[in-house]
Amino acid sequence: MPLAFSASTVKSWFQYRCPRKTRYDTFTGKERDEIPILRDLVIPAWAQLGNKFERKVVSRLAAEVGVLGPAVGEDYLSQDLSTAFLKGRRSETYAHQLVLESHSQLREQLGLSKDVTVRRALPDLVRIERGDSEPRFQIIDIKATQRATTFHKAQVAFYSLVLQSTLAALRAPGVLDRTGQIWCLPPGSKGEDGLYRAEEFRLEPYQRLVADFLSNEIPVIAESIVSSTWDNTFFHIYFKCEQCEYLRHCSQSIDERILPAERDVSAVAGVSHEAKRALDRLGTDKVGKLAEARGLRASSAGSWALRRRAELLTRRAQALVAGEVQRIPGVASYLMPPRVDVGLYLVVDVDPVEDNLITLGYLRSEGGNNEYLVEVLPAGSPERESEALCKVLGQLVTDLAAIDRHNTAHEDSPAEQIQAHIFLYEPSEAAGLQYAVARHLENPLVRTGLLHLIRMFPPDDVVPEPEFRGIHHLPATALRSVVEQVYALPVMVAYDLRQVTGALANTEPALSPAYAPDPPFRRPFSSRLSIDVCRDLRDGRIEPESVRQDVIARLDAMRALAEWLMHKNATALKQGGDYAFLRLNKRPFRFQQTLDPLNAVDLDLLHAFELLENRTGMLEALVSLAQPFSQRRDRARCIAQMTLLRHWKANWGQYGMLFSVPPESRESELSSNNFDLILTDDNPDIRLNPQFWPNFEARIAPERPDFANSGTLLVNVPATLYEGDDFQRLLRETGEAGWFLDRTFKDFTTGRAANFMAFLGEAPE
Repeated sequence: MPLAFSASTVKSWFQYRCPRKTRYDTFTGKERDEIPILRDLVIPAWAQLGNKFERKVVSRLAAEVGVLGPAVGEDYLSQDLSTAFLKGRRSETYAHQLVLESHSQLREQLGLSKDVTVRRALPDLVRIERGDSEPRFQIIDIKATQRATTFHKAQVAFYSLVLQSTLAALRAPGVLDRTGQIWCLPPGSKGEDGLYRAEEFRLEPYQRLVADFLSNEIPVIAESIVSSTWDNTFFHIYFKCEQCEYLRHCSQSIDERILPAERDVSAVAGVSHEAKRALDRLGTDKVGKLAEARGLRASSAGSWALRRRAELLTRRAQALVAGEVQRIPGVASYLMPPRVDVGLYLVVDVDPVEDNLITLGYLRSEGGNNEYLVEVLPAGSPERESEALCKVLGQLVTDLAAIDRHNTAHEDSPAEQIQAHIFLYEPSEAAGLQYAVARHLENPLVRTGLLHLIRMFPPDDVVPEPEFRGIHHLPATALRSVVEQVYALPVMVAYDLRQVTGALANTEPALSPAYAPDPPFRRPFSSRLSIDVCRDLRDGRIEPESVRQDVIARLDAMRALAEWLMHKNATALKQGGDYAFLRLNKRPFRFQQTLDPLNAVDLDLLHAFELLENRTGMLEALVSLAQPFSQRRDRARCIAQMTLLRHWKANWGQYGMLFSVPPESRESELSSNNFDLILTDDNPDIRLNPQFWPNFEARIAPERPDFANSGTLLVNVPATLYEGDDFQRLLRETGEAGWFLDRTFKDFTTGRAANFMAFLGEAPE
């Protein structure tokens, strides 16, 4: 069947990396109906916002400088007007929805077969800059989002390739600008006024990405067979699929009416795209087959990610087939303490369009007494967000201060001291809260609250833990991380709060209350507010009280989950041959005494900001490094799967190492300017432990910075590290395509700044 793709197809690929969705997008509506393919045709609220934002921006631009736009009642420019604009026969600076047709030059450039065609491209805006020399054209895409993503830029890059071939076919004077632009929403804006924030980027790297996709992926996708009786397109169901119009179609393979053993292996939480491909090659395409699989860790056909997580995924498949909650033998968690007298629970929801808080919920639970404070923000103004932060975090600090006073008064009576701990469910909620605080540092109340929160860091680093979330952590736990470590549950695709608490509600003792949301709050694979609910709340289509009740329900379910885990841990201690699995040994809560927020001077504020920046940078680096290498590579922070060609002792106390770099890793942003790189075999025990980073430091050689074209990369390693035991082990044990260069976090300023501020504080006036 012929394949016809568009700019939206390209964007979709880089957003979802899904061959099935890409293939389905190339069908006409009639072809999809004949198969049939189930599809959600309702235009989501966020898409409607995008269309509205585009209209507002273009309307404002037209009033200010003039825009060549479609005729009334038309969706795009006529071919004649498009050609006239490209040939410089129009006076307007911008053209809206200009038509770009595919030409033979483009097909030859991209190496497209006869069965693959390119649909017309309709970029949001094309700008012409007329100078003394030939005209220069720039592609601009308008997106109702706070920041441009890789898939947005890939779409613009595709437009640029089509525009380039069109100019050549028309023999029109003019060149393509080396950069493209994404016009985004300004911070906190709904786009009602037509104002925008421009993000400019170089086109060349993204043009290479698009060309690689069209040359290597499209031909494989075009060969797939889709009919009413057969569909061999590769697909994988994961959290991003919630936004896909074909989710209902793909979900038929994991429908609850199908026996668990017969469901697609995507149903097993934690199976990645790469792991599923590897499992498919091994013939393990169903949950039941994965549950019975043996030897995955040693299989040469499996990917590295699959081998590393083989045992965990097999146990999760077994739990799903049996419909039982199973504790994973031999696993303990250092992320949560075994005893909590006062539980402090937080729920944080962020509007992904406006990139600001939409809910902030807090529960203080002690001895069966629960006190709630929930802020719902129908208006996304900075003032309202700041007010909510001050109110909720102010109460949290007040409660912690009371616990600190109690523990200070009972310092000689350990049994009477209070163990307090903060809980969230998703690790991403902590990041959302952190960014919200950072947006309001100009508010004195927020700054004071920040200083209190800084005092929650232990004065000395805690004992290093094997998982990154435990290193330099706040005195808080993401409950999802604990459950994922310790239990295999009969849940599908994700360990979201709804599925996790629902599964544990059927155990002994039963968890209660479980989170059982009603529409519209129920999501397939997450329990945070969906983008549609956020838009409905902001646009007045849903009542704030219903959102408030949903936040309370999540807080209650989190409390029940934490108490269930602590009960199970205590029970394990009493059983012969068992052991405690909650291993975070905490002292009773105390604030640091070295910083007094009530009497803080400017130097204290600067010190706190430095410390926060240091911890934030470290946590951000660890969050990034915890992702699979494919995600780190795609974010241009990792050069993955390199092969060592040769190595030698160089001058200046260094060793040179020459690597072959696979094509998919050549679009990295890493360069010889980075001082924070580590060279490893992607071992998570190295990658996720900052204490080991100094033993694996490396630098990209300045004389060989361009590996995108050469395919080789020269790396320098200090001789003291190279000759050490750790690095020698890497040389012995790392095989072909087993070397990884990653960016970490290196702070050159915090220690020096702290010493300098201490000196200033002691200096006589």
